Amino acid sequence: MTSQNSRNLRLTRQIDEIIDVNISNERFGVSELADKMNMSRSNLHRKIKGTTGDSVSQYLRKVRLYKAMELLKEQSLTVSEVAFAVGFGSVNYFSKCFKDYFGYPPVEVDGSEEIPGTTRYFQKKNNELKNFPVQTTSFIGREKEINTIIDLVYQHRIVSLIGSGGCGKTRLACQVVSKLEKEYKDDIWFVNLAPVESGELVAKELLNTLGIAEVPGKAILEVLIEKIKDKRLLLLLDNCEHLLSACAELSAKLIRTTPGVSIMTTSRKALNINGEKAWLISPLSLVDPEAITDLEYTNKSEAVRLFADRALFNNPGFKLVNENSKDVASVCQKVDGIPLAVELVASRTKYMDVKTMISRFDGRLAEISSMDPQTVERHKTLEATIEWSYYLLNEEEKALFRSLSVFAGGFDLDAAEEICSSEVLPKENVLDVLSGLIDNCLVQTVYTEDRKMRYILLETLRQYGSKILSEKKENQEISKKYLEYFISLSEKAYDERMTSQAQWLNKMQLEHNNMLAALRWAENNETGKFQRLAANLSWFWGRSNDYSMAIEILESVIASKIEDKETHARLNTGYGALHTTTGEFQKSLDLFKYGLSLWQELKNKKEEALMLASLSELLHGMGDDEAGMKYSRESYELAVQLNDPVVELNSMIIVTYGLVCAKKTSEARPMIRKALKMAVELENLYLIFVSHHMLGDCALMDGIYIESEREYGMGLETTLQYGDTSYTCTEMLGVAMSVAGQERYSKALRLNANATRSAVSFGSWIPEEIPIVFWHEMVVKLIHGSREKLGEELTNQYEEQGRAMSFDEAVKYALSSEID
Repeated sequence: MTSQNSRNLRLTRQIDEIIDVNISNERFGVSELADKMNMSRSNLHRKIKGTTGDSVSQYLRKVRLYKAMELLKEQSLTVSEVAFAVGFGSVNYFSKCFKDYFGYPPVEVDGSEEIPGTTRYFQKKNNELKNFPVQTTSFIGREKEINTIIDLVYQHRIVSLIGSGGCGKTRLACQVVSKLEKEYKDDIWFVNLAPVESGELVAKELLNTLGIAEVPGKAILEVLIEKIKDKRLLLLLDNCEHLLSACAELSAKLIRTTPGVSIMTTSRKALNINGEKAWLISPLSLVDPEAITDLEYTNKSEAVRLFADRALFNNPGFKLVNENSKDVASVCQKVDGIPLAVELVASRTKYMDVKTMISRFDGRLAEISSMDPQTVERHKTLEATIEWSYYLLNEEEKALFRSLSVFAGGFDLDAAEEICSSEVLPKENVLDVLSGLIDNCLVQTVYTEDRKMRYILLETLRQYGSKILSEKKENQEISKKYLEYFISLSEKAYDERMTSQAQWLNKMQLEHNNMLAALRWAENNETGKFQRLAANLSWFWGRSNDYSMAIEILESVIASKIEDKETHARLNTGYGALHTTTGEFQKSLDLFKYGLSLWQELKNKKEEALMLASLSELLHGMGDDEAGMKYSRESYELAVQLNDPVVELNSMIIVTYGLVCAKKTSEARPMIRKALKMAVELENLYLIFVSHHMLGDCALMDGIYIESEREYGMGLETTLQYGDTSYTCTEMLGVAMSVAGQERYSKALRLNANATRSAVSFGSWIPEEIPIVFWHEMVVKLIHGSREKLGEELTNQYEEQGRAMSFDEAVKYALSSEID
């Protein structure tokens, strides 16, 4: 063979391999092949034309047709299935092309005849995938996982792909091993264990798959080992979960006795044998529907790409566009990015648009069934797949799985033990049973930022568990325990909100969805506890970014008859603080004054001192410095009597705030630094922020603009730690005024414009409109002054640039002191 012929053969083999991998993808054409070959279209055309005499499109069609002939000869697929398997979107067009090339229609293919013509267009590989299911759709995503699993196969002789039902274990395994054909001279064998009902039949199924005859008088496993002990092959044991013991025993034996054999398994649970490397298959990646700005961002989601591909397969008129991208991303999120569910939902685009699908099936997407009559029963719906997993559990595992469905947004071990223990499942057994659910891929584990383990049920699993819980009439009892647990947690958080603020802000953020779920249940079942839980949460809502939702909840509580006076006092305190955040200062003042009277009636001096401090801060913000100073002095005197360092610090900061409002910066500055040191020691994020903010105020009024930029920046970073975007926007304006003082006018106007736009979107006060006297004077001097310096045209240009930034981009810009 000449060197030129050798190069041509290598080229056609490489092209054939690429087409083979993508053959089911109807959209894989000339451009896609050129990209895979790292060639231009014209160069690829010259290469293929010179080697085969065909154009690229002709060559692609021939490869597809020869593959179709090969599949038809096996006589296991219909003409329609073959057409889709080789990338033809239309069966009629496929039949026409087939007849034009081979001289007769595909329905007349005889399995015994030789494939006519030369086989150079579809060269059979020396190593093959044996008994593998033919894929009639393209494979989407998981590129990194494929490479990782291939590396694992090279390093370990047995690799198990584990995951919950419908996560795509079989399809991924097939895709991985298709890239390993050259590694196993005796082929790669697919062993379908789904229909095998007994562990005793596993070895026999493997023997049958490999085409090995039984030997009378010899054990099946002995015959199997004898026949493959010198082979170099890979066995893919698919769907092992209902035959775990038998699969584990067989695999362990083969690994010990057949050195050339490697094994890959798919299962909802690992085999747990020596040498096994288990790899958890996660759902497909998602994007936040609310964060979508364009199709490029949307297509970062593997689930969205799969949905779009399957929707187009079922409805040629479907197209992913900006107008439907959020709805598609939302559907994918609602089914947790589980491939089976995404495909089932996407199939319904043949009958309805995505928005209609959400309105009709929201909360029941897991019940959407396959339209394919050949689909196995457990894959007809996602719910059927989950049900298959559920009935493989023992009774304790079933009981815990049902109880865990009460949680919204995850849980920790303490919560699971307290809420889910029962006569059936003692508290001391919860951890062991929970471990079993994790092994069965029904519960996922994640680590929090402080490296504590947290547990999560995917939403589709949670919905199924909740359905079974209701059917067994266990939901009322578990919901009561759930409510009691989170009321108790919220009580502790409220009592320690000043002394352990950072810890509780993090904890409450983690448990927020659980708190809301408990609230929803209590609203319809336990009115007094609903009021108490809402009151306990009100302080947290004032430090987070959930203002509109919180106000809506608290308004409904305030409007109801509240019999417990302390609950009423807590509600007025928290509700008033929320209205401060949204800029409704007079309403806040009325609520605070009523709250103060309630605390005084209750003779709760600590809460009275804190309420006086809040009143003082509010009145300074409203421009009434005289009344503000009066309340701050009363608060401080009371705090000193209590001998409570945290309450005393809070009151001292408010007294200092009065000095700042009075522009007594030299007197205020040393007190603020002392307060900052104490706040850091106490890890009180809010007081740390306030201290940095006031130091920024002092520097700004004194014209020390580099210092004020630094202090406001540190305040901004602190607000990010506990998620208070209203104050983040305020600090952004502080930075804007500071850079304006440095004559960096363009940055000042960009930041102020973004702070205003962001504050409006968050529903909080507009920083530029805060009525504090000195703040207003600084805004006029530095922000209005910047507009005058630059003129109307440049002002509009820079402010438009600022509004065009995302909130996160603006925050990063504000903290980048070296960038204008």
